[in-house]
Amino acid sequence: MNRYHFLILGDEARQKYLAEFLTARGHVVMQAMEYLPGYHDAVLLPIPQTKKYLEENAKRFQKGQIVYGCNFPPELENQCRDRGITFVDYMKAEGVASRNAVATAEGAIAEALQGACVTIGESRCLVAGYGCCGEILAERLLSLKAQVTVMERKEEKRARARGFGCQAVSFTRPAEELGTYDYIFNTVPSRVFTAEMLSHVKRDVRIIDIASAPGGVDFDFCQKKGIQAKLCLGLPGKYAPKSSAGILVEVIGKTILGER
Repeated sequence: MNRYHFLILGDEARQKYLAEFLTARGHVVMQAMEYLPGYHDAVLLPIPQTKKYLEENAKRFQKGQIVYGCNFPPELENQCRDRGITFVDYMKAEGVASRNAVATAEGAIAEALQGACVTIGESRCLVAGYGCCGEILAERLLSLKAQVTVMERKEEKRARARGFGCQAVSFTRPAEELGTYDYIFNTVPSRVFTAEMLSHVKRDVRIIDIASAPGGVDFDFCQKKGIQAKLCLGLPGKYAPKSSAGILVEVIGKTILGER
């Protein structure tokens, strides 16, 4: 077996498990908050902070290295590729997004319950977006006996949501209806919950945004009005770091270690 040198950046719990797993396989692993001198076969960036670490360290990467992360900024990625650096987006590997979505959905529910005044089972929940994360989140909420409504632009996805037992509406429904929900979960990475829409929510609503930064909620408005809204990034690394790291190690195994 070839012995590789890995540099793991960031102190997220998921990164720590990655270090443990790779060390156990006999590889040389260094974990740090910033790029370390010397040659590393691969550099592992923390998923929720890929952009930050890429911007800070892009000039330090060396020809022949493989850089792992998620949602790489295209301009920086292209510049590095021209220098002979390979990028691997974890979430583009087969099966990773759906498996990661499970931890994200369960983490979102855990975040919602912190400081909440009603249980999920007694609540009305709105899930905006019915992609991979939205679908699993809606399924988890249904299993907890919540009344779940999916807000989705595409009719075929709304039909799918209804088939699984959810109510489904489009984004053109009257904003006043937002006042009927105890929990609102957003998975759409664009501004869908504007100040006008948010002016109709309950005073004690809990809003959890799990979309990529900056999310889809007007957080400034929420802060001014005392609405409990939170942008939650990197939930798998917070609530299921060991399981999530195990998924990422599989990607690393297939792309650099030659495993099947």
